[in-house]
Amino acid sequence: MKIQYRVYDSITLSSFLPAKPGLFISECKKFELQIVSTSISKAENILSPKLIWRESTRPEVGFSIDFLELDLDARPDGNGFQLFQHGYQSWSLSKKMNSDEEDRSPRLAFLQYSQENIYSKHAGKPGEYISEYFALLYSNYNKQGLLFASLDRGEFGIKFNVRLTDSGEMEKVSAIYDFYCLPDLRPNAKLAISKIKIESFTKDPEKKLAGYFRELGEKLGTPVFPKKVPTGWCSWYYYYTKISQKNILENLAKVREQNLPIEFFQIDDGYQKEIGDWLVPNDKFPGGMRILADEIKRAGLKPGIWLAPFLVRKKSEFFRKYPEAILKDENGKPVPALYQPLWGLDATYALDITHPTSLSYLEKVFSTVVKEWGYSYLKLDFLYAGLLPGEVYKKNLSPQGRYMEALQLIRKTVGKNTFLLGCGAPMLPSVGFFDGMRISCDVTPSWNQEKIRIFLKDRNALSTKTALTNDLTRASMHRNLWLNDPDCLLVRKKKNKMSESQTILMASIMAISGGMLLVSDDLTKLEPDRLQLLKKAFQLNADCQAHTPIPIGIFEEDFPHAMYNPAGFLGIWNPNEIAKKITVRLPFTIKSKEPYLDYWTGTIVDLELSAKKDSIEMELPAYGSVVLSI
Repeated sequence: MKIQYRVYDSITLSSFLPAKPGLFISECKKFELQIVSTSISKAENILSPKLIWRESTRPEVGFSIDFLELDLDARPDGNGFQLFQHGYQSWSLSKKMNSDEEDRSPRLAFLQYSQENIYSKHAGKPGEYISEYFALLYSNYNKQGLLFASLDRGEFGIKFNVRLTDSGEMEKVSAIYDFYCLPDLRPNAKLAISKIKIESFTKDPEKKLAGYFRELGEKLGTPVFPKKVPTGWCSWYYYYTKISQKNILENLAKVREQNLPIEFFQIDDGYQKEIGDWLVPNDKFPGGMRILADEIKRAGLKPGIWLAPFLVRKKSEFFRKYPEAILKDENGKPVPALYQPLWGLDATYALDITHPTSLSYLEKVFSTVVKEWGYSYLKLDFLYAGLLPGEVYKKNLSPQGRYMEALQLIRKTVGKNTFLLGCGAPMLPSVGFFDGMRISCDVTPSWNQEKIRIFLKDRNALSTKTALTNDLTRASMHRNLWLNDPDCLLVRKKKNKMSESQTILMASIMAISGGMLLVSDDLTKLEPDRLQLLKKAFQLNADCQAHTPIPIGIFEEDFPHAMYNPAGFLGIWNPNEIAKKITVRLPFTIKSKEPYLDYWTGTIVDLELSAKKDSIEMELPAYGSVVLSI
């Protein structure tokens, strides 16, 4: 166990030594660590750590804490353990990791900090991993598992460092708290940090994960979500930034003409004059944004709009007028938050979301958009930018702490009746603030990642395949933490490199997930057969919305081959480019009788059901998928 702190650029790493059971003193004598272990059952313990500043005075000027690492002793015997590695934010890949796989961040720094936790240093070698917020380990050999997890948001970020041997033995597990601030260290004051749940289990790791999400949601007071989940249209994946008042109104007219069962109509990126100047529409929207909200309401829909509230570009009026509110590094230079070629070839920067000017501006933006313009559905994007390192106005707040304070302000401003959708958002500290949450990277009108992103070893690179992987592995967050947003469905033929089979596979996963379902095609050009596919997807989704789905096989395949929704639907797919025999081991017994019909085609599905009716085998073509009512 150790703590790293600094005085300006002078860094000290100090280990904790045991003083007595549950009490540890740092070698530097500045800190005391208390850990209380509470046994909930034979299988479950709760660790409650507290950090104490032992000095008689407050820390000196320039002092701050980087991180605290706690060693966790619960390590079961046996080998063959794999880790379900959970990602940091919406776009971070979350999947199983074998002990011979490398935990490697993208080669380019800006791809790392815009998609992963900038405070996490991944080893890039086999057997050593960082899993954000929780770590789920499981052995398919002995059917034993262990869950290490945070039980609250906490003032400080939390992640788990896991080390596995070549044979999959659990060699080390530790919890790391991201401070990166000067917390309120009064003499002998106890600083409470997130409690850690450690629970062993047998079989069904997917159920254990769903149970954790349910427990976390209950502890954090998430609301009872309505049975009806948002459906809608989004401009992004057809028009990108090339939207206009004209094509928005054309698609709005088509929604009613085509009798699509949608509730929200969302205007995405491209309406604003500049990133950061959210209240100034560009020339493509001569009537302004309020008139569009009124038109959407007149069509019987709820208006939605996209914002990236923590971002700003140099050309914006805000950047020029309020340089003091921009997040800066120790040299006084603006902190880059990302590079988005659609906005320009230079960097986009982050706000200091603790600065009074930034907070006042955020309040004005959200009050105007909701109360004056009339938008009741807000998609908030690139939210990770609020946690980037820099010289902030409030130095006592951790990155996670400042993020949560900003979210509190936003929620208070827009009110409880405004639907907030998070995107590019750190997951755990967002629980309780958002109605919906993107759980994956962006989809694309192609199945696989671009070759350049593969070369850059960007595991999080946007593609439909990568997005659907997260849509499956994070599926049971739905209705436990928020309403899941699996990203938009694309069903068009033109401007789409996906085959019909890939499109149906995409529709199957998104519909069975029961989460939000928004289409992002040009409705004025949608082919008749694809329009019917879209309507069937909406119907299946409507049948599944009221339930939390369970992915099947998260420790068997990177891209799990099945998902079950308790509404009575089982989806099975082959995400590979060649035909394959798929075996699905069910966490329940099928009670309905054959024959089983595919939802999409209405034809009988040729499958082999085990004698106990708890396993299915079937041959599926490349990218084939079926949805069964069981």
